[in-house]
Amino acid sequence: MVELKANQPRWRQVHAIIAERIRTGEYKPGERIPSLVALIEEFGIANATGQKVMRALRADGLIRTEPGMGSFVTTLEERQAVGD
Repeated sequence: MVELKANQPRWRQVHAIIAERIRTGEYKPGERIPSLVALIEEFGIANATGQKVMRALRADGLIRTEPGMGSFVTTLEERQAVGD
Protein backbone atom coordinates (compact mmCIF):
# COMPACT_ATOMS: atom_id res chain seq x y z
CA MET A 1 0.00 0.00 0.00
CA VAL A 2 1.27 3.47 -0.92
CA GLU A 3 1.79 5.68 2.12
CA LEU A 4 -0.03 9.03 1.92
CA LYS A 5 0.73 12.18 3.91
CA ALA A 6 -1.71 13.17 6.63
CA ASN A 7 -1.46 16.92 6.00
CA GLN A 8 -2.76 16.90 2.39
CA PRO A 9 -6.10 15.79 0.92
CA ARG A 10 -5.80 12.12 0.01
CA TRP A 11 -7.54 12.53 -3.36
CA ARG A 12 -5.03 15.23 -4.41
CA GLN A 13 -2.11 13.00 -3.46
CA VAL A 14 -3.48 10.01 -5.38
CA HIS A 15 -4.35 12.25 -8.34
CA ALA A 16 -0.77 13.58 -8.39
CA ILE A 17 0.68 10.06 -8.25
CA ILE A 18 -1.50 8.76 -11.10
CA ALA A 19 -0.88 11.90 -13.18
CA GLU A 20 2.87 11.46 -12.67
CA ARG A 21 2.64 7.81 -13.75
CA ILE A 22 0.93 8.99 -16.93
CA ARG A 23 3.47 11.77 -17.56
CA THR A 24 6.45 9.45 -17.06
CA GLY A 25 4.99 6.77 -19.34
CA GLU A 26 4.43 4.17 -16.64
CA TYR A 27 0.83 4.26 -17.92
CA LYS A 28 1.09 4.69 -21.68
CA PRO A 29 -1.39 6.42 -24.03
CA GLY A 30 -4.25 4.08 -24.89
CA GLU A 31 -3.37 1.76 -22.00
CA ARG A 32 -5.97 0.83 -19.42
CA ILE A 33 -5.20 2.14 -15.95
CA PRO A 34 -5.91 0.11 -12.82
CA SER A 35 -9.57 -0.16 -11.87
CA LEU A 36 -11.17 1.93 -9.16
CA VAL A 37 -11.12 -1.13 -6.89
CA ALA A 38 -7.39 -1.62 -7.53
CA LEU A 39 -6.68 2.05 -6.74
CA ILE A 40 -8.72 1.82 -3.54
CA GLU A 41 -6.66 -1.21 -2.48
CA GLU A 42 -3.30 0.27 -3.54
CA PHE A 43 -3.79 3.58 -1.75
CA GLY A 44 -6.07 2.53 1.10
CA ILE A 45 -8.69 5.14 0.17
CA ALA A 46 -12.47 5.21 0.34
CA ASN A 47 -14.62 4.54 -2.71
CA ALA A 48 -15.79 8.18 -2.80
CA THR A 49 -12.17 9.37 -2.71
CA GLY A 50 -11.28 7.06 -5.58
CA GLN A 51 -14.23 8.33 -7.61
CA LYS A 52 -13.11 11.91 -6.99
CA VAL A 53 -9.62 11.03 -8.26
CA MET A 54 -11.07 9.50 -11.43
CA ARG A 55 -13.31 12.54 -12.05
CA ALA A 56 -10.33 14.86 -11.63
CA LEU A 57 -8.17 12.81 -14.03
CA ARG A 58 -10.98 12.92 -16.62
CA ALA A 59 -11.45 16.67 -16.09
CA ASP A 60 -7.71 17.14 -16.68
CA GLY A 61 -8.00 15.18 -19.92
CA LEU A 62 -5.54 12.54 -18.73
CA ILE A 63 -7.97 9.62 -18.95
CA ARG A 64 -11.19 8.66 -20.70
CA THR A 65 -13.64 6.13 -19.31
CA GLU A 66 -15.52 3.65 -21.44
CA PRO A 67 -18.49 2.14 -19.59
CA GLY A 68 -17.99 -1.56 -19.02
CA MET A 69 -14.42 -1.40 -20.35
CA GLY A 70 -12.47 0.71 -17.86
CA SER A 71 -10.44 3.90 -17.93
CA PHE A 72 -7.68 4.53 -20.45
CA VAL A 73 -4.85 7.02 -20.73
CA THR A 74 -5.70 9.56 -23.39
CA THR A 75 -3.48 10.03 -26.40
CA LEU A 76 -1.86 13.36 -27.22
CA GLU A 77 -4.40 13.80 -30.02
CA GLU A 78 -7.29 13.28 -27.58
CA ARG A 79 -5.79 15.80 -25.15
CA GLN A 80 -5.33 18.36 -27.91
CA ALA A 81 -8.93 17.85 -29.09
CA VAL A 82 -10.18 18.57 -25.56
CA GLY A 83 -8.13 21.76 -25.50
CA ASP A 84 -9.62 23.06 -28.77
